[in-house]
Amino acid sequence: MIQIGQHAPLFQIESVQGGLVDLAQYQGRLSVMLWFSRGFTCPFCRAYLAQLQAGYAQFRETQIEILQIAPNLLSRARQYFRTYPLSFPFLCDPEKRLYKIYDVDDRGPLQGTQDAVYAFSYAFTHGTGLETTRASALDVFDRSFLQRMHHHAFSAVEQSLILIDRDGIVRWVLRLRPFENLPDNLALLETIATTLKQP
Repeated sequence: MIQIGQHAPLFQIESVQGGLVDLAQYQGRLSVMLWFSRGFTCPFCRAYLAQLQAGYAQFRETQIEILQIAPNLLSRARQYFRTYPLSFPFLCDPEKRLYKIYDVDDRGPLQGTQDAVYAFSYAFTHGTGLETTRASALDVFDRSFLQRMHHHAFSAVEQSLILIDRDGIVRWVLRLRPFENLPDNLALLETIATTLKQP
């Protein structure tokens, strides 16, 4: 398990915006909040992405960079976000190797089925059903259907927020079960500020 106080495992991943993002490049400059998400196919994650983007300037004012990690295919994510400006790096990990390294739970297609049904139902009743269907089809119908369903961003992944300080040390970890809410920006900024003040 990822433990508070340990060095965060380093990684290099190409971003949707282009270019390689190297976690080591932030050491000595910025703290980093990793958001292990379900990706652009999930209506909850799209809403949270919009929330973080709305407050992104406040995070940067406090010397925090946000890195969103999603199990989407890079080519499909670039297609999806072609007309949607992203404020912070969106990193694709379609085989979920980084999820395993950071101990983010992979529920798998069988455990995730109930979550998927609920999320699709929520999406349709809250006005995002067509967008969710479009995003899911874009991400799933690319490779082997069964392979993509196993790694599907929508139904198979729990979420986690992990705060890494400027020295590359894990300072705070928030694990979220499938339908727990992520904190709002104000609460998140307060938690980050309090955590980073602690020795």
